[in-house]
Amino acid sequence: MTRTDATVSGFLLSIAAATASGSAAAYTAPWYYGPLTPEIGQDVACNTSIVETRVAAYSAYTYSPPEQYPNIPLAQLPAVGEVFYAKLVVSHPGNPCFGSAVGLQLLLPAGVTTAVSADNAVFCFSRVPPGGTHPNDYVVYDMSNQAGYGCPQTFSQGSEGLAINAPYNGAGAWQMAAGFWLEFLIPLKSSVPQNGANQIYFRVNPDLGVVGYTNIALYVNSDTIFRSPMDDTGLTLDICGLAPTAVGC
Repeated sequence: MTRTDATVSGFLLSIAAATASGSAAAYTAPWYYGPLTPEIGQDVACNTSIVETRVAAYSAYTYSPPEQYPNIPLAQLPAVGEVFYAKLVVSHPGNPCFGSAVGLQLLLPAGVTTAVSADNAVFCFSRVPPGGTHPNDYVVYDMSNQAGYGCPQTFSQGSEGLAINAPYNGAGAWQMAAGFWLEFLIPLKSSVPQNGANQIYFRVNPDLGVVGYTNIALYVNSDTIFRSPMDDTGLTLDICGLAPTAVGC
């Protein structure tokens, strides 16, 4: 699984009401990345005896431009009370015969909450390999209208954190198979400064008894900074930086 720098991702997700009316976003937010969790569970590839990685994942959150990853000045990182976005990217390189039903949860430090609103929605996308109506192309889908998926705008309490459930799947799990990718963008806000000692975790559960986590140290400064609100900001998708470029990017 390759982490693709968000600034070269081919898909600009405009979330501003102004953008919907034809105005460009004020800026595109770069991403501060956590480490890759390269193996969350194993499986035996379908009709073989090959043991392989089932899923892998990583996470990130936005900061103010210019892009200076990984050495980002504190003043560019989120400020207290400021909405920023966290993302989770999950890949499914494994090929078990029946795929995976992946459970997801978000674990936040004290003082950090989700900040979903009409202006700052949750976004959910998938990248799927060739098949069906696109026999020769990878395709990126907005899952908000996809049968069996959907995109949650509220979160119930899960076993460890906030459950990121697929609204159109009664069990709440996200169906994946070999070559699938999922990407979630969730707005957050911190009421207190964060010095990196606390982490944002995503819990990834691809099979019974199989659990892994992504993590990223959270930095939130205490300065009062005048910035454009997130509803005037562009966000990018890493799954659109993968080769070959998918239809829909």
